[in-house]
Amino acid sequence: MLKKGVQLITLAIWMALVSACTPILTSQPIADNKGTRSLGTLYNDQLIESSAADAISRSSILFASANVSVISVNGIVLLIGQVPNEDTKIIAGGITRNISNVRKVHNELLVSGPASGVVKANDALITTKVKARMLAETDFPTSRIKVVTENGVVYLMGLVTQAEANWAVGIASNASGIQRIVKVFEYID
Repeated sequence: MLKKGVQLITLAIWMALVSACTPILTSQPIADNKGTRSLGTLYNDQLIESSAADAISRSSILFASANVSVISVNGIVLLIGQVPNEDTKIIAGGITRNISNVRKVHNELLVSGPASGVVKANDALITTKVKARMLAETDFPTSRIKVVTENGVVYLMGLVTQAEANWAVGIASNASGIQRIVKVFEYID
């Protein structure tokens, strides 16, 4: 009985996935939205993040005391966190550049000790405030912008127009506690 139930659930999921892939016939032309990422691109970004993080952590014993985060949007990678010295920062950047599908690396790693719990909590609060302000703007393309905060620095990533980038910076700059804002956008205009 349990096997039959599992089969029915699997069939229902399979049918939902197939129907989602079926084109909808309409008289409207297909719109090409250059600001969105395909499922393949989302998958590649996730693969870049996990591959780079793994390769960095296994490359040297020095990374045992480091705090490195890898964020990828459309193959553009942001490295943030803290490393013990300049050599480890350079190594992390080089390793990331050699990961498949990486188009560009922004190495923003800081040479310092790991961030305290208070700093991490403050960063999470800043990110939440910026995202909430973006969500409050009804015409703003929130789903295309990734907000990451490290040591009070807000990093904005995504596929946007110049006007959308300026709008995002304006929204983010109104949140309190920000040290500075860094644009890591890929422009589509």
